[in-house]
Amino acid sequence: MKIFLTVMIALILAFPSVVFSQDDPFAELRQEVAEDAVDPRIEEINESVEKQVISGQGSIHLYQLVEEMTDDLVVDLQDLNLAAVSPVAMRRMGLSPNLSAAFGDFVESTVVSEISNATKLRVKRCVACSSLRSRIEGGDWVVTLGMTQHEDFRREAEALGVKAFLDLRFAFYPGVNIAALNVEVIRAEDGAVMWAETYRSDSSTAAILRSGDRVESRKERLLELERKLDARPYYGHIVYGGGTYIPYDSDAGSISGMAMGYRIYEKFGEDRRWMFGVGAEGFANFSEDNALLGSFVGATLHFQLTEPNLNSVTVRTGPSLYGFFAGTEGNSAALEWGIDAIMQFRLGVGASAFYFVPTEFAGADLGGLGFKGRVTFNW
Repeated sequence: MKIFLTVMIALILAFPSVVFSQDDPFAELRQEVAEDAVDPRIEEINESVEKQVISGQGSIHLYQLVEEMTDDLVVDLQDLNLAAVSPVAMRRMGLSPNLSAAFGDFVESTVVSEISNATKLRVKRCVACSSLRSRIEGGDWVVTLGMTQHEDFRREAEALGVKAFLDLRFAFYPGVNIAALNVEVIRAEDGAVMWAETYRSDSSTAAILRSGDRVESRKERLLELERKLDARPYYGHIVYGGGTYIPYDSDAGSISGMAMGYRIYEKFGEDRRWMFGVGAEGFANFSEDNALLGSFVGATLHFQLTEPNLNSVTVRTGPSLYGFFAGTEGNSAALEWGIDAIMQFRLGVGASAFYFVPTEFAGADLGGLGFKGRVTFNW
């Protein structure tokens, strides 16, 4: 018996999948999952990603940040004086110590391709700027990387036929998950810096492409600060049309009619989600029994419920206070609460409920709880 138990235990330890394959219906599925978990292709991809960022911060999509900053760079380069800059030669590509040379090649090739395809700036490569040189000086063997004297750059610029050099430096700061691209355009003749800019990006700004979250850039914040210091308002306009229902205590029943309106508003608040506006809305009912022509004139205070987003619907809501003017009779006031949804940028829909202060019109009471519906055009 002992010999039999020993043999069975040995078989179980040596061939577990065989012994339990009859009793475990999920054994085959587990085997497939185990094989996928060690797929060599997945290991190769992970190793490739880890090589790009030596620090191991694989959660930051640096490639997306590079493309984002390159787009900003291309827009700025289009404003440069081509006669003074073009053609330009790539001179230096610097990297922070936690980035690999392979990633530097990607950054440089991305910048060069985008500049060549999206601008009129002619770009050349300065091979001598990054070449390794050696010479004998006083019996010593001296090795230098690139050119170390400005005269060398001037001669190389004449040989290439360029007017300026382009220097790039890309840095990644894993502690705060921020990447920075520093760009300088240097005049070949005297080494003067003709133009320079630093572009910063992080996971939140790259998230614009994925979620649409609106994150203001440094330039936008500066322009907004200048606008406030100069007391320049931030205006917007709404033109809308729809229908309005006003209760009317007469034999012919309530009054419904067409409505057309215009509103001008000013945005305010930290992220400009508050709106205060003034406007007017015409009302017309041309029926024989309940004919009424009038206009609502008043002020509106709305708040944007949704956070600024490039992809989502914009929803605003808030109260309005109107005066209603219809001529010699029927004049009154109305307190309204409305909600508007802007589908993308211009077109939207809205609805309101309002209390029309009762007044006498054509021998009957006009007023009560009314409603509005509208289609809007915003800019």
